[in-house]
Amino acid sequence: FAAYGGKNAPYVWVKTPQGLSSWGFFNYLLTKCNVVVTPGIGFGPGGEGYVRLSSFGSREDTEEAMERFKKI
Repeated sequence: FAAYGGKNAPYVWVKTPQGLSSWGFFNYLLTKCNVVVTPGIGFGPGGEGYVRLSSFGSREDTEEAMERFKKI
């Protein structure tokens, strides 16, 4: 996945796969990985095509989410 941000900010923006909207990718990650992200469209039209991940959770939870992503 292409990712942006994370430097000097607690958020990382991830480009959605070809053909998936931000809501579609949100739903995919929720159902396949049991991981919640924020659909980019919630931040306006410029956010469409991305989801936002946050580092406000614990390190352990973040590492677990990344392991789940690797499996898909």
